Amino acid sequence: MSADHLFVLLHGFWGNMSHLYKARELLLNEYPDAQVLVASTYAGNLTYDGISICGRRVIAEIEDRIKEIKESDGVAIRKFSVAGYSLGGLIARYVVGELYNSGFFNEIKPMNFTTFATPHLGTCSEKPGFARWAFNYYGRNWLSQSGRDMFLGNDGIVPKLADPEGYYYRALTKFERLSLYANIINDRTVHFFTAFMSERDPFTDLANCKPQYVDKYEPVILDLSREMKILSTPVKRKWSRRDYIFFTVLFTVGPIILLGALATITVSAQLSERRIRRLYQSSTFPRRSVEMTQQSGMNVTEAELMQDVVEDLFDATGAEEQETGSTDDGTQYQSSSDNGSVKNASSHKTRISSVGTLNTICSSVVAHKARHPDSVGKHSPEKALDLEEVQIRMCNEMNRLQWNKYAVQIHQTLHSHAAIVNRKGQLPEGDIVLGHWAERLVI
Repeated sequence: MSADHLFVLLHGFWGNMSHLYKARELLLNEYPDAQVLVASTYAGNLTYDGISICGRRVIAEIEDRIKEIKESDGVAIRKFSVAGYSLGGLIARYVVGELYNSGFFNEIKPMNFTTFATPHLGTCSEKPGFARWAFNYYGRNWLSQSGRDMFLGNDGIVPKLADPEGYYYRALTKFERLSLYANIINDRTVHFFTAFMSERDPFTDLANCKPQYVDKYEPVILDLSREMKILSTPVKRKWSRRDYIFFTVLFTVGPIILLGALATITVSAQLSERRIRRLYQSSTFPRRSVEMTQQSGMNVTEAELMQDVVEDLFDATGAEEQETGSTDDGTQYQSSSDNGSVKNASSHKTRISSVGTLNTICSSVVAHKARHPDSVGKHSPEKALDLEEVQIRMCNEMNRLQWNKYAVQIHQTLHSHAAIVNRKGQLPEGDIVLGHWAERLVI
């Protein structure tokens, strides 16, 4: 990767630059001459402000960096790549659409577009019942504009990002390589189906199933071209002393922490709503996160702490989740061209959708379940999830593009959402994912 190639990294909700320091480190190890920008203008509480406002801040930051590189190093940027983590992936889709619409890519070539654990189909729960309604309702109403975006509210922008007639969608067709990574289990923030853009999830019950992995990346990157091994004896997780201590603390102190978290979220969302109104009234968008964070009433450190608290509470409730994709190395869902470039996406001449890439995995579970009906739980991996109509429509449209899809299994933690990019810098399995990504970039 040459010095004229700008790579932009975008963090997620409640996040900040430090969440992607490991990604930057591994990227620069692989390509020392690359220009890497880790976005800083929508950190902490500013992530409540919605995809479009956060995206505008990022666009201003990109323009500033390109100008700075030109003035300080005399280098004109000729290539552009972007990677988004969690909400950052949706912001990335907004950013590249706006850049495309402005003519940015007339002079600069779009190369790699990547997302890690991004809710491409929104964060609406796929599980039927009252809990689903309550989760979606409060998500849309408690998290300011970002909540309305992620939970597919009436004025949310995510469906527009998937409109094949719109410039956000058309921008993706210009990239040489589209790729995404999705956790198959233990990601209670962004479930597998939405990160992988699929109507099915064969990984909700892995008690009797063992996935196969890609050589050199085991046991993290799944090989979706191979059937899962069906175990004769279910693997049951044994409780440790640490588990007993954790759940004792959770049920005694947890309710107090949860109430505090909800109060903080409510206040932060209200401050965001005020900030959004002021921004649209003034038609100005401050470019520096420090200035905006001071206005927000909640600094980056507090936002990160809030994220950790809420995610730890989610960790205590969970089982497993998620899905996968495939190609030449066995796990990619790759385009027909040799280098993974996006071709003919606008005319929809692409390979089968992500649903098709799961057939091998699903068939092994279905066949075993037919022979032993009680051995693989109640889940039917061949059946579509109970998604909303808008989610199904987005899924179908987004899968007309030629994505390289990778399913990820994190073992070292009960919260794989943070681990997929090694957000805290302590999980080598996240480095395996990042290394796999960096090695496959088109330069």
